[in-house]
Amino acid sequence: MPMQVPVSPNSGHLPAYAHRRGAWSPAPFIGALVLLALAACGEPGSAPDPDARPASITIIPQSATLTYVGATAAFQARIADQNGDDYPGTVTWSTSDAGIFTVAADGEVTAVGSGAGTLTASIQDVSATASVLVDQLPFALVAASGDGQEGTAGAALGDPLVARVEDAGGAPIQGVSVTFTAADGDGSADPATVETDAGGLAQSSWTLGAGSGVQLLAASLEDGISVEFAAAVGPLDPPSATAVYRIAFSATWSSSTHPTTFPGGAHWSPLIGAVHSSRASFWEMGETSSPGMESMAETGGTGTLTGEINDQIPNNALSVVSGSGSSSPGSVTIRNVEVRLNHPLVTLVSMIAPSPDWFAGVTRLSLLNGVGQWADRRQVVLFPLDAGTDNGASYTASNSNTSPKQPIYSLRGLNPFSRAPVGTLTFTRTDVAGGGG
Repeated sequence: MPMQVPVSPNSGHLPAYAHRRGAWSPAPFIGALVLLALAACGEPGSAPDPDARPASITIIPQSATLTYVGATAAFQARIADQNGDDYPGTVTWSTSDAGIFTVAADGEVTAVGSGAGTLTASIQDVSATASVLVDQLPFALVAASGDGQEGTAGAALGDPLVARVEDAGGAPIQGVSVTFTAADGDGSADPATVETDAGGLAQSSWTLGAGSGVQLLAASLEDGISVEFAAAVGPLDPPSATAVYRIAFSATWSSSTHPTTFPGGAHWSPLIGAVHSSRASFWEMGETSSPGMESMAETGGTGTLTGEINDQIPNNALSVVSGSGSSSPGSVTIRNVEVRLNHPLVTLVSMIAPSPDWFAGVTRLSLLNGVGQWADRRQVVLFPLDAGTDNGASYTASNSNTSPKQPIYSLRGLNPFSRAPVGTLTFTRTDVAGGGG
């Protein structure tokens, strides 16, 4: 997993490296090798065939799909001699295109860039191949530049808006359509739709609307991933010291959106998280899970993570945020969540259940916009994540700890999940006129 949540016990796990690469279970393969080795031994005292030579190579698995730059997959090779017995040798691995993926001496491939390539294992004059596809999937849209400008009503902003499309490893993705849409009355973008360049960047010019105050424009992708740009027209009042939000969790993980082996009794564990400052962090993509995150992702338990949050109060965190669990599809609402200027961030997670250690959520989401005002509304599209603490590769896999822990990574587009989101979190301010109830 270098590499996109009351729960019943899990069952049936793959070894750690097989799970974290979304690859295959080597158990049957290893068992076959043992049987073949025993058969090759023949009668006690029998000698190896002095004329044995490598005749074939079998690569397992025969293919792998990687969804972000930096993701890895493990391949193994079995060499057989002319009699079909194991041949004692070591294959040499090679890649057809090091710009798509690289391969280590042990058969581990690492995604470098989008495209399809061929992995080759060879020994002497014998070789075999497997296919590797690096299909970068969007995971985040970031305001690279242009957010937080000051402008004049009805005029174009001085700097363009630049949005960056990233995969789950933070690498840019080329060729993705980004749509720029101003809020009602807040002007227009030109062009309205832009395809990202080699740096994952899409650029547009924003002509502001006629009003004063804060104007907003969203950049979005087809799957709902979005980022908001804010501009100030005229002087703004200082933001209030506090703001109050309603948080709505909508679970869309279902047999229709994720049909592969969708489990019976699908549900989400109780929501758990915190209001905190930038000095606190409870989980991050690419980092290993804390004990609290491990407990939440594996069992749905909230006690350990709650303790970790309480340890940060009052200096780095303001409060614990909690909500009930739900069915899937389903929904949960948490009301009266207070944030403060010195604690403007929200982290919130829930376990995908049943699962080995899968979850979804947000981390360090700021409810302040680019001009330093409290956002009226924020919506985040959620994709499935792996906590890196359990080796299971199926919803009902049995418990099998990953040792050492591996970094948190995205499961978007990896079996058994499709490319579709598993839910959304919507944050609506409720302590101002016109705010939600």
